Amino acid sequence: MRKHNPENKKPLDLTSALRILQNAGWTDPRFSSDAPDIQIILDALCDLSIHDGLTGLVNATFFHAVLSREIDRSLRTGRTCGLMAIDLDYFKQINDTYGHGMGDSVLQAFAAHLKHSLRAMDTAARIGGEEFAIILPECEPEDAIHAAVRIHSTVNPFTHRTEQAILRVTTSAGLVWTNPNISMSSTALVSEADREMYRAKQSGRSRLCYTPPANTLISHTERTALMALRREEGTHGQ
Repeated sequence: MRKHNPENKKPLDLTSALRILQNAGWTDPRFSSDAPDIQIILDALCDLSIHDGLTGLVNATFFHAVLSREIDRSLRTGRTCGLMAIDLDYFKQINDTYGHGMGDSVLQAFAAHLKHSLRAMDTAARIGGEEFAIILPECEPEDAIHAAVRIHSTVNPFTHRTEQAILRVTTSAGLVWTNPNISMSSTALVSEADREMYRAKQSGRSRLCYTPPANTLISHTERTALMALRREEGTHGQ
C-alpha cells in the first residue's frame, strides 16, 4: 500500500509497516483502510518497539535504556536506585505439562499482577523467557527493601485459573541497588540482581534475597512478611 507524500513527491510504501503490525497481533481497523493515517502507524510501531508483545510490559531493550539513565541519575544526585529481578518457579514444568499456550497465559497473568503492585514511577519489564525486572528509582536501600517486600508479597504466590487447570505459581526474586559512587553498566547491575535471584532459587525458591546494607531499618511488619516468604517452599510452584 502506497501513500502520496506531498513534500518530496514520492509515494510512501506502508506495506511492510502494516505487515509488521498485523504479524504482531495489531488489529486496529484503521490499518486496513485504503488510506491509513501515517501518524497512527508510526505511533503503533513506536509502541511495538518498546513493549513486549506477549505481556505488554516494556521489553529488554527499552528497559536497559531506562536503567542506564537511572544509574546516571544516581551518580549525579547521590541517591540510589533499586533493581529487582523476579523469575517464575518451575515454569518449565508448566510448559511441559500443559503446553506453551498455558505458559504464555501464565506470563500474561503474572504481568497483570505485577502492574498493579507498582508505583507510577516504577518500570517493569520482561527481560527473558520467564524473567522479569523492576526499576525502583529514587529509592534508598531501606526504601527499596520495603518496596521489594511489598511487591513480592503481592505477586508471590499468585493463582492462575483456566479451563485446563488451577495453578498456584510462586516466584523467586533478588534485589540490588546502585552505588552512587561507582559507575556501572545496566547489564552489570542486572547480573547482580540475577545473582540474588539465583540465591533465592538455591535457598528453596518462593523467596526474596538481597544483601542487607549497613544500618538497614525494617519494620516488624515487613520483617514478618520476609520471614513468611522464606518459609514458603517451592512445592507451590509446581
